[in-house]
Amino acid sequence: MPNRMPYLEKLAKGMTISLILSLAVFIFSNPVLANRTVPDQIVTRNSGAIYINGRKVMRVRHSGEFSSIDERTEKIYKRLSDLFTHPPSGAINFYVAPESKQVKAYCNKKLLFSVYPSDASLNNSEMLDLALLWLNQIQMEFYRLYDGYEGRVVNRIIGLASWYGPRFIGKTTACEETFNPYAFTAAHRTLPIGSILLVSNPENGKKVVVRVNDRGPRSKNREIDLSLAAAKAIGIQQAGVDEVTIEVIE
Repeated sequence: MPNRMPYLEKLAKGMTISLILSLAVFIFSNPVLANRTVPDQIVTRNSGAIYINGRKVMRVRHSGEFSSIDERTEKIYKRLSDLFTHPPSGAINFYVAPESKQVKAYCNKKLLFSVYPSDASLNNSEMLDLALLWLNQIQMEFYRLYDGYEGRVVNRIIGLASWYGPRFIGKTTACEETFNPYAFTAAHRTLPIGSILLVSNPENGKKVVVRVNDRGPRSKNREIDLSLAAAKAIGIQQAGVDEVTIEVIE
């Protein structure tokens, strides 16, 4: 007679296979776990440049506090790789912190990079402007807002944008956060707190990603209040109030 597997051994094998299949289904049906397990956004670097999904988000031209440009690039590359491979849960806050000799860029209190005076000079920019440019390009990639995002737009609004800044530092927002003018955030009267918006300036084509964390504006003829950082990123800081297009991202 042919050898037969004992009943208990067959049962255990069947349960093991079933458990593995169930675990696989759970992981890939859970978007958070799936994104963390099989990342599809690739961070690379080459000759001082940092790329995400093949697009250059920053070019390191100065060694800063490191011994070489390559060492500094490698450090930034590792930080960004960790951000995209293991994205934080809950509210995600991209912001910069200006200091006298550098501007630091963070995501949820984790340092991503610093901008030094030499970086600004080599890029014909100011430290704050360059830090905001680089960080906005990173968060544009983080939220996948370059190619094919149109299908995720659930609402499109055209209206006036104003901004609020340093005099509100330390005040509590509608979601109990401390207002930071250097974070990519915004206030809106009706959109859900936590909404991710892509705000565009039609005059210059510049775009910025913001997270709704407050209620406003008080002026009823204005659609949105941007943080100082967001206003600078799309070039409406000087005008104070300007028309923008707001896309609500799913």
